[in-house]
Amino acid sequence: MPLPCKPGKARPSILGTWAFCACLCLISAPLCADNGAMPPPPLAPVEVRETLPAPAQAFRPGESLHFQIKYGFITAGTASMEVSEVAGPNGAKNWRLLALAQSAGFFDGVYKVRNSIESTWDPKEHISHRYSEDRIEGRHTTQNTIDFDLSAKLARYQNGKTYPIPSGVQDALSAFYYTRTQALPVGGSFGFDYHASRKTQKLDVKVLGRDKVTTPAGTFSCVMIEPILKAGGIFRNKGRLVIWVTDDDRRLPVLMKSKVMIGSISVILSEIRTVGAPS
Repeated sequence: MPLPCKPGKARPSILGTWAFCACLCLISAPLCADNGAMPPPPLAPVEVRETLPAPAQAFRPGESLHFQIKYGFITAGTASMEVSEVAGPNGAKNWRLLALAQSAGFFDGVYKVRNSIESTWDPKEHISHRYSEDRIEGRHTTQNTIDFDLSAKLARYQNGKTYPIPSGVQDALSAFYYTRTQALPVGGSFGFDYHASRKTQKLDVKVLGRDKVTTPAGTFSCVMIEPILKAGGIFRNKGRLVIWVTDDDRRLPVLMKSKVMIGSISVILSEIRTVGAPS
């Protein structure tokens, strides 16, 4: 059984605040093992074998991706990622990035999860203006908002406290979408600044290699990527998150696997929809 949370204190997320981890944070203790293999970690820096060029537009308003979340063969929940168009703080057209996750079946009775995180993102400058989260995890609830004052280079939290940020910083959700816009050096890595939980850190993304993946949404040629937080965080000798994204211009997330205490969690693309796309 998951450990209960102390009232008023945030329960640490299993996988940290990487872009789509909200969809993975279902249960605080794994209940079964997943025999699916994780790709081996690179033993040492290797030569870049090829570089997939940055796509002209990897995603756009109307994209709606739906996922199954599994422990082994058991469906533990569902998740979705959607892009829509909204007015930004400067009156320009911005994009609303939204990720939802919820527990299902047996897991819903044991540890109910209803997680929602969203980002207001400038598609021209590739920067975040606002981040918000609304989480229900068992008996614990969390609501938080961060406004990014880019001119003052400050992250302003809803309690009024501010923290310095560099130019071009990404939030916990926009970080994943930003990764989809980048060139992918197979065998190499790239990095950028990422702000969450009152801290700005460098996030490195390793590009591990190619693979082919079949899911309920189809069969896809993919590139495997792995986010690594340089300073602390769950990825420092404690766990791994590997994401399979398509090697075409869409950079669709097809499969995500994360090692936890026992086994691994899998997030599997089940359906691709296009909803409310502007003409």
